[in-house]
Amino acid sequence: MADEDHARFAVGTHYKILDVPGTVDDPSKVEVREFFSYVCPHCYAVEPGLEEWLKTKPDYIDFQRTPVLFLHNAEPLARAYYVEEALGLVDQMHRPIFDAIHKHREPLFNEPALANFFRKYGVEPKEFNQLYSSFGVSTKIRQADALSRDYKIPGVPNFVVNGKYLVLRGNLKDEKELYDVIEYLAAKEKKDLASQ
Repeated sequence: MADEDHARFAVGTHYKILDVPGTVDDPSKVEVREFFSYVCPHCYAVEPGLEEWLKTKPDYIDFQRTPVLFLHNAEPLARAYYVEEALGLVDQMHRPIFDAIHKHREPLFNEPALANFFRKYGVEPKEFNQLYSSFGVSTKIRQADALSRDYKIPGVPNFVVNGKYLVLRGNLKDEKELYDVIEYLAAKEKKDLASQ
């Protein structure tokens, strides 16, 4: 990125520095973490642009998703996300769950409805139910909730870069600027990684 880009994005306007930096999953890369919920229409609206960005994002960016629990009906869907993850089905199921809720108005807000939905992807209800209430998924739910509290995530979708910066989406002109700010912060963090 050219030098003039560095002046374009300002702390307090385009992003804020988090009070307490968090740990990242892979310290050899720069983490970009999306906080989202399947029940959130704004998360659904950013999904197509996010999918495009993920195809072209720099290789040094480690993209992670974290479902939040502070919205009504969010926990069953957060658990469903971690079941997808455990089964390696995020790529196949992430967008269809959004579509089912927002486009087709399917009420996927409880375990039986979700188990039935997962069946379309070859997951038997018994296997789904075991994972849904498993220790592993419950642990991830607690960690996700703690992370969104630690980072003081004000709503969704929101993006945190390398456990340090919260992108201030409300102040951005458009979705392109969202990814410009993310990449600007990621590049800044990559420089810091290289100098360590």
